Amino acid sequence: MRPAVLLVMIVFATGGYGQSVVGYWQVIKQSICLGNEMVPTSETEEELSQQMAALAGPTPRVIQFNTDNTGEHNWKSVGKKKAAVRDKFLYKVADDTVYLLDKKSRLITDTYIIQVLTAESLVLVNKSRPCERIELVRVKQP
Repeated sequence: MRPAVLLVMIVFATGGYGQSVVGYWQVIKQSICLGNEMVPTSETEEELSQQMAALAGPTPRVIQFNTDNTGEHNWKSVGKKKAAVRDKFLYKVADDTVYLLDKKSRLITDTYIIQVLTAESLVLVNKSRPCERIELVRVKQP
């Protein structure tokens, strides 16, 4: 009995968050540095920002993290007939950090810090630009 309790304690101590980023995640909110600094002051600027937001369309942005450290994300391409473009990427999770890797050289191209990781939500902050924040919710596999 005692070794089993010790094994469980070791697994939880080395497990970090206890949750995994593997699965399908939908972006519900994304803030960028420029959006945080720019505050519309006139009516025309407000109308322009609403028109630009309308171009995003109803296509949800979904990020998929696979168990083999590969992933896919889709995004809407304005002016294209297809609803979304799928990009493939490689990633590595270490402690509370997600590293995006170059497919050929496997060098780190971007680094995100996991701010929140629960069974239902994930919040990532860009390490080099802390004002960039992505909030995601887990969705069922389509």
